Amino acid sequence: MKRLCFVLLMVILFYNSELVAQDGRNQLNYSSIAQQLVLGNANGDANSGILPSVAMENGFGSFMENPASVALINASYFNLGYLANYADNENTFQGSNVAFDNRVGRFGSAGLIYAVPTDRGSLVVGGGYNLYSNINRTNSISTYNSNSTITDAFVNSGSDYHDLAFETYAIDWYDTEQTQLESIFRVGFAPGDYLGIAQEAEIKQRSNLGEVSIFMATEFRKNLFFGASLGMITGKYSYERNFLEDDRDNLYDGDFIEPDNSGNNGTDINDILVYDKIDSEILGATIRAGFIYKILPELNIGANFTVPTKLIISEDYYSSITTSFDDGRDNFFDDLAGKYTYSVRKPSQYSLGVALDDYEGLSLSASAEFIDYRNTSIDLTRDNNLDFQQERYLRMEEEVIDSVINADYNFTANLRGGVEYRTNFGLELRGGMGYYPGKSSKFSANKYIFSGGIGIPISKEVFIDVNAQYSRWNDRSVIYEYNDIQTGELRTEGIGETISQLNVLVGFKFRFY
Repeated sequence: MKRLCFVLLMVILFYNSELVAQDGRNQLNYSSIAQQLVLGNANGDANSGILPSVAMENGFGSFMENPASVALINASYFNLGYLANYADNENTFQGSNVAFDNRVGRFGSAGLIYAVPTDRGSLVVGGGYNLYSNINRTNSISTYNSNSTITDAFVNSGSDYHDLAFETYAIDWYDTEQTQLESIFRVGFAPGDYLGIAQEAEIKQRSNLGEVSIFMATEFRKNLFFGASLGMITGKYSYERNFLEDDRDNLYDGDFIEPDNSGNNGTDINDILVYDKIDSEILGATIRAGFIYKILPELNIGANFTVPTKLIISEDYYSSITTSFDDGRDNFFDDLAGKYTYSVRKPSQYSLGVALDDYEGLSLSASAEFIDYRNTSIDLTRDNNLDFQQERYLRMEEEVIDSVINADYNFTANLRGGVEYRTNFGLELRGGMGYYPGKSSKFSANKYIFSGGIGIPISKEVFIDVNAQYSRWNDRSVIYEYNDIQTGELRTEGIGETISQLNVLVGFKFRFY
């Protein structure tokens, strides 16, 4: 419950401050984590990653956009896929630029499609695993900050780090009467005489969510196809932060920290390391239903609806502060750890699409996906051990978080389009583009995704797909917030980000008849 109170306080402060919002926010906020987890941003099937599948089929992963599309599949096959993600994060903080790149490889998909023999129409059933969400994000900073220190954020008694910071000398009494606590780097100086501190930090976010699903689609009436899917979302989300503040030039050279028990003279701080780790297990359900109608033999329209469902997040969290001193005495260390379970309600999702399906080997497909991120909501009272007063308090905080989400996020329309050409020998060439408006209503973080791929028939039974997707966008993340001692205003230290990602997907299909 300690971490929960800290996070809720941060949400309340941010809500009242009317600061510029961003998609990233402070990554520890529940409102931020919720927005990162509620919707998928990946499709682990290489054949389905380029052309929209709302109005046509593009392999096993088509059911994630419209389960009705699999009714257009006329052969049974086994599908297997792999995804490699290459991410490059360019971070700007306090006028300093740091770049960080990372590579993650993971299992993309595995499933079975079975086209049931019918006298007329079609009936297709299937199931398996498909990648649902892939987050590979790293923030790095290396600068000299003359405005603030992360320890400023620990002064408030509501901060979860408050006790840790006091026990490790990250904060101390500003006055001899012990009426006011302040950052250890401000003690002994007038408010306007802050000397600054060197800051080094690395913040990692990783997510790997997949969906285990079953689905069925049929030609309900002539040229009218209907399908539905039921899926279980499962996977992990992790957050890790190492934040080091180092008096590398020994600007803080004093003896105001008292002698230790061994008789050593007074000393001052050399460096302070703040460490955080969050590991979350996610479990949820998703239900989709959609239809496709053939207006002409090669011209289709389609629509899909995904119902709002819940994700249950079981979280283990750990935080610590370690302080070292100029005279080499033993470090001061304190930490906290805990577990917490809460849930996030996903907003509904609507999709509309149109496709020219295999007109003399040429296929064109376009879709629009409508999502209202403002309808995301949080349930903090899943813990059965809460007493009446705790539950009442958390209900009030849920309203605050939901208000933040409603005020700072958007209704969006994601637009996608693609083209495919199939040769007489069965070789498939594909290209596509997607536009994804930023979720935030106050900060622009629009994203474009460009993709291209090829489908190669190895034999009558074996088919290989290779797909590459490139995206680049700007974003912003808050790393800490603090109250200015002179003005009393809440101030924010945030990282400007330029993120580039390349996904390479390889898929394997084995047809059986």
